[in-house]
Formats: sequence, C-alpha cells, structure tokens
Amino acid sequence: MTIFDLIIVDGELIEIKKRDKGKPLVGKDERTAIEFIEKYWKEIVEKWVSFFVYKKRVRCTDIKTKLK
Repeated sequence: MTIFDLIIVDGELIEIKKRDKGKPLVGKDERTAIEFIEKYWKEIVEKWVSFFVYKKRVRCTDIKTKLK
C-alpha cells in the first residue's frame, strides 16, 4: 500500500510525499495517482476535514473524465 502525504502551506499544495507500506505503487500506477492528487487535492482535503474533523458524512464523487 502506498500512502501519500499532502504538504499544504498557505492554501497551496507544496509537495506530495510518498510512503510505502507493503507492496508499493510503481510506474504508471504511481504517476496516475500523483496526477490525480495534483488535480483533485482541494476536494480530497475538503472531504478529509469534513469526515475526520467535523465528523460529517461525505459522499463519494463519481469522476467520469480522464486526467489528461
């Protein structure tokens, strides 16, 4: 499993750090995951805060468009 840490400073995504636990993402899968995070990081953070901080229920987002 690969864990991505998003480093955000003053409301901007500064860095994406990768930590591997067990079998890591490699090659195309890793690049796709990073591209996804770079495109949707604001929505990811918003849902994370809503769920873990405010204990709100969040809905899944159905993404039907390609990244590129």
